Amino acid sequence: MVKQTITMSNFSFGELSRNLFGRGNSTAYKSGAMTITNMNVIATGGIERREGLRYVDTLSTEGKIISFEYSSEKLFILFFGNNTIDIYDENEEKVSSLTSPYAIADLKNLRWSQKGSELYLAHPDIEPQILKYDLLNETWSISSWIYATNATYGYSCQPFNRFDDTEGITLTPSAKTGNIQITASKNLFSDNWVNIRITLDGGEVLITSIESETIANAEVKSNLSDVNADANWQEQSFSQRRGYPKSIAFHQNRLVIGGSKSLSNRLWFSKTGDFMNFDLGTGLDDESIEFDIFSDKVNEILSVFSGRHLQVFTSDSEWMITGSPLTPSNIIVSQQTKIGSISDRYIAPKLVEGSTIFVARNKKEIREFFYGDLSENYSSQDLILLSNHLLNSPIEQDYNVKKRMLYVVQEDGTLAVLLTNKTYNINAWVRYETDGKILSLSVLVDKVYVVVQRGSNYFLEVFDEDVSCDCSKKITSETGIDMVENLSFLNGKKVVVNADDYIYDLEVVDNKIILPKTSKNIIIGLPFTHIYCPLPTFISWSYIPKSVRLLELTLRVMDTPLVQIDTGSGLRTIVFLNFDSGNCFDESLPYYTGDLRIRGKGFVKNYEIPLFKIQSSKPYKLKILSFSMLIDIIK
Repeated sequence: MVKQTITMSNFSFGELSRNLFGRGNSTAYKSGAMTITNMNVIATGGIERREGLRYVDTLSTEGKIISFEYSSEKLFILFFGNNTIDIYDENEEKVSSLTSPYAIADLKNLRWSQKGSELYLAHPDIEPQILKYDLLNETWSISSWIYATNATYGYSCQPFNRFDDTEGITLTPSAKTGNIQITASKNLFSDNWVNIRITLDGGEVLITSIESETIANAEVKSNLSDVNADANWQEQSFSQRRGYPKSIAFHQNRLVIGGSKSLSNRLWFSKTGDFMNFDLGTGLDDESIEFDIFSDKVNEILSVFSGRHLQVFTSDSEWMITGSPLTPSNIIVSQQTKIGSISDRYIAPKLVEGSTIFVARNKKEIREFFYGDLSENYSSQDLILLSNHLLNSPIEQDYNVKKRMLYVVQEDGTLAVLLTNKTYNINAWVRYETDGKILSLSVLVDKVYVVVQRGSNYFLEVFDEDVSCDCSKKITSETGIDMVENLSFLNGKKVVVNADDYIYDLEVVDNKIILPKTSKNIIIGLPFTHIYCPLPTFISWSYIPKSVRLLELTLRVMDTPLVQIDTGSGLRTIVFLNFDSGNCFDESLPYYTGDLRIRGKGFVKNYEIPLFKIQSSKPYKLKILSFSMLIDIIK
């Protein structure tokens, strides 16, 4: 038998895939873990229990949340439900409710981009909208896009196009002005042509009704130059018939539209500073731009992102659009990498430390798209390669700049969370779980809000460092209380209660709980369990040991009242103050900083069984700075 001491003080690679269990010589292995659930990796070293979720409001349906930052003092969370939008202010009070055209099924393909007091909304099947905040009256409104109109000639400044399925068909107007009839040379018109604009014979008309497949009634919007049969007529690019903008972004003071249902590989740039003006004009520097992206494959544009350059993410590859500034005469389009983005739903790319993070087409990679100053082009690498078991059909992502944490919502309702810091080579993935499913997430400045489904109910909640349980509520009373009411969102649930640092396990009955003693500071919520397991012990010699035994474990903890740990004989609770058995501690626990030494028991022969496990659902803070294991190796 050989004794060996192993010390772990760096967790900068987080939870690692089991495919790495034979790579004990790698840097990642020396700074990774087998399991980190409901815990955060600390950038300066160590791990700690994650924040709890504080209850904000009960929602009527499932849905999606989007953050809206008007100013440092005017911050809002927008909840998109079933054809509704509920708006919460920085105090988490609901301040407005609106009717919207987006049903639940539409939300997975909803795109958005904010400009000042307006949030531009796009969906390939729904007419694009603008959600606007009026600061003066503190009111909200939503309305369809209204394209600019040429002041001189009266035509609409929206994009127009001649589609392939109308080639060879001519249109002949009956007059140059007023209400006219348009005759097609072949069968063309149906009911879905109503309210569509057409340019022909140097003017523009609006279809008002359909007489037959070859005859339509129309209103002249811009006078026609003649009444000849026109073979080069065009219809508006976006309509119920052809589909609507698929993705949008603001770049160099232009509104950029990336793709539509019928024109999947086309880009449109508005006139500079005039976001609803797509008139191509005569090609002056400030006028609008329109072109297709071509390569050896069809590139369905899925997202446009304004970063160092305009970045275009397609179904097959990633592109860079350059020009300083972008003008019709100097625009350069170049393909960068061939990864492809997820296409069955929209997951917004996020700017993280100068790189753009996007979800790959295979749904198994979180890609970092970054620009090299020496190579002068973009590269892409997989951020979750070493922890890819944590990725399970991602549906949303957002980034907390203050904490340097990327949150990825997954189809199974868990979060894959990345702590990243390039300067210190930190790339630590962990998993968050809760009693229910997290459906949507949005970061508002430094607050992380989530929509959670618990049973048949839906809640808006926020991560809060002051609580250590989920769906929680904080109550403060100067004189003390022994009953807490108005707990309908927890009714019938078994909850954990921290009352003046005494812990109780109670059940909410008739929307209330009765406390065993009068308390002033109370936190009530659903328990969640944190778990930490170290990686299998790697022996650097030239043999595989028959078994390994943990002799002694030393934990260096900070501000921690108790640790629940299994070192080979089952889970046990170690506290830094004795307490009597029962439903609560005999007195509240102090927060301890120092070293905790624990004897180990038993041999481990299976490398997938950890030498120890830290696990607890107690609503206390836990911070472990490092640990040291004295082990006995059996050859």
